[in-house]
Amino acid sequence: MIYLLLIISSIYLTNAFPKPTFKLHSGEGEFSIPGVNGVKNVHFIYDNGASPDESIGRAVQGVDNVWRFTAHHLSEKKVRYQAKLTFENGDVVHSSEQEYHIEPLLKLPPQRLRGAVIFRDDFNGNKLNTNNWMIAVTATGDWHNEFQCYTNDARNVYVNNGYLYLKPTLTVDSGHFTEQDLYTGVMDVNKTWGVCTDSGFRGCYRDAKNGLLPPILSGRVESYPTIKYGTVTIRAQIPKGDWLWPAIWMMPRNSTYGGWPRSGEMDMMEASCNEVMYFNDGTKVGIQRVTSTIHFGPESPEDHPLHGEKIKSHGDWHSFHIYTLDWSPDHVILSVDGEVVSRMDIPDGTSVWDKYNFNGTNPWARGAKIAPFDQEFYMILNVAVGGIRGMFGEGYVHYAYPKPWSQYDIDPLTPFWEHRNEWMPSWRGDDVAMIIDYVEFRLM
Repeated sequence: MIYLLLIISSIYLTNAFPKPTFKLHSGEGEFSIPGVNGVKNVHFIYDNGASPDESIGRAVQGVDNVWRFTAHHLSEKKVRYQAKLTFENGDVVHSSEQEYHIEPLLKLPPQRLRGAVIFRDDFNGNKLNTNNWMIAVTATGDWHNEFQCYTNDARNVYVNNGYLYLKPTLTVDSGHFTEQDLYTGVMDVNKTWGVCTDSGFRGCYRDAKNGLLPPILSGRVESYPTIKYGTVTIRAQIPKGDWLWPAIWMMPRNSTYGGWPRSGEMDMMEASCNEVMYFNDGTKVGIQRVTSTIHFGPESPEDHPLHGEKIKSHGDWHSFHIYTLDWSPDHVILSVDGEVVSRMDIPDGTSVWDKYNFNGTNPWARGAKIAPFDQEFYMILNVAVGGIRGMFGEGYVHYAYPKPWSQYDIDPLTPFWEHRNEWMPSWRGDDVAMIIDYVEFRLM
């Protein structure tokens, strides 16, 4: 009787679970099954007739609660598969067996046969998945001497309704610092936010005796997943507000060829978000413009940027757009909404070193022809504010009011903060946040 009950229970559990599914991408098969409460591990058992033995693959659970496993080189016409679910309490249950016929998918148009997605985040959870992203916590202004401190505070980095928000706020509104603290206090990043991720340029500890403490708190995240060659796609809305400097960029994980710019940098998007900002000739270069830049060079400061921009004659870029990196051993192409902004093409028989006529010692001599862009890169998303170099020029650029600081100021943060009555009216609610819908890394 007990044995019969166990059989009935097993049949019930097997039929109660969602059916696993299978998709084919250029010979790579993706098995998936929605998450079930209490499940610790999921394995897919499959047989495509290539050998007499079954294959077993361990799935990984994504932020969307779906377990996925990718099998390579599936070329048979039929695949049989099922999911093996291991629960926290030790129970093991197999889903019902499924069968998939591959042949119809092989007849799809070529444009559908894309590479495998190795990373995607749709930000559908209640909080940022810190298995995918490191939240930067540092007061470093880098060599730009920017005006913000990046924090892990939920007011600066948060997920809401399927979007990631990176939002600048006033330091004096944080509850940690008063107006007087900015002038006479200290900012101990470890003590205030529990961690410091970058000590460079006084990143972990600031003393007001050396200049005003950062008057702005903001958000920056860096991806743990990396990619080498493929397509990086991000749908995002850039902020609007004076002196905001959002960026979507890719940096090398290991800096194989040395420090910047020898190991390269790919800036998918940067913008200066002032509503009024224009050159002497009247060209609008505030929120009406987005830029993309490929940085490289044999030694600092010998950067050889390939820079491009898109300027709207009407309206601005403060809405959702799709920013794309198309990257192969032959090219790096940066686009917005399908329109190329900046690109590098390296034909066979040449190299980056040869094409751009560098002299001296070639740091990329042992790399591929497109070196330094032949290594793993990760993504950075951030909203910076101000800075003495970079997006906010002077002399040849005009604003709605005189720029509050000079690039030659020893302490530019003080005049910026003391002129807040000029720029704070342009900071309106969530308009100051960079809002990200999704990020996707897809291999070639």
